[in-house]
Amino acid sequence: MLKNISSMSKEDKELLEIPEFLKKLSKEQSQNEKSSTVIEEQKFIPITAFQEKEIEIVKSKPKIDIQAKIKEHTQNYYIDIKDIIDQLTQNEKTESVYEYCKENNIALTYCAKILQMVNEYKQEPCIGLQARNIKQDERTGEQQDLYEAYHSFNTKEMNSMIAVFDRAVSDIERWATIKQGEKKARKPRAISVERMVKNLQYKKTDERYKLQSIDPILIPRCQMVWVFNTKTRKLTQYNAMSRNGITIKGTTLKDYDPDISVSKTVRKPDDVLPKLQTTDGKIAMRNIWQSIKTTETKANGRINVDTILFKVLK
Repeated sequence: MLKNISSMSKEDKELLEIPEFLKKLSKEQSQNEKSSTVIEEQKFIPITAFQEKEIEIVKSKPKIDIQAKIKEHTQNYYIDIKDIIDQLTQNEKTESVYEYCKENNIALTYCAKILQMVNEYKQEPCIGLQARNIKQDERTGEQQDLYEAYHSFNTKEMNSMIAVFDRAVSDIERWATIKQGEKKARKPRAISVERMVKNLQYKKTDERYKLQSIDPILIPRCQMVWVFNTKTRKLTQYNAMSRNGITIKGTTLKDYDPDISVSKTVRKPDDVLPKLQTTDGKIAMRNIWQSIKTTETKANGRINVDTILFKVLK
């Protein structure tokens, strides 16, 4: 049985005390556990919290108002042009409105609005001059105000002033015409062959004449196409307008030469078509065509559900 601690001797009690190195070790372990707990808490912060912060940052980013920017630039250009007009009306030497437009390379986007603003500004001296021919009691408030504003100028000076406005308007119109000419025509995007033939309606096979259509994907950009209408017995040859070849739009052939793209009715398809099908030489094909004695008509380019895509020459 263990002794009562209170009755133990001093030497025995010292034996029970925890050594100093164990106390330090225990203290370090406790600190490590605390720091580990903090790290673990930081480590497992929910990702959604970061995501919410990022979303808030994105939402707080200001949007650029394009129309407001255009309005601001237009107003700045107009203020400068207005100053030029005022200087010219006072016979001061300065650049012309056209030179200002050229120097700042003003985009066409701004020209129409600037022109409108200058024309509105031009109305002031015009109304002031016209008001001189109107009796005072018949003038509107605006006419009376502008009459008084320009009363110190004689008629000749007023006409010279209006001429300055006219030149300014002409300068802006001339610059706008130049910028309009600089606009490049939008180049049409090239259409893929697959997209060209997507909506083409044609007859795949015909049991009566034992014919089978070629793959329509061979037609775009070819130099010659032969088609045969099984219902009307019309044989048609289409010849390309240029080296770019024939194209397809919907169910119609395009870019073929209308002068040499012709049709003939075949009276004996069973005799003519096999010969044409086994021939690739242009001279031999022309001889077969000439052997068909029916009337030649202009091709219309239309392909329908009765049309066999007979032959293609690249």
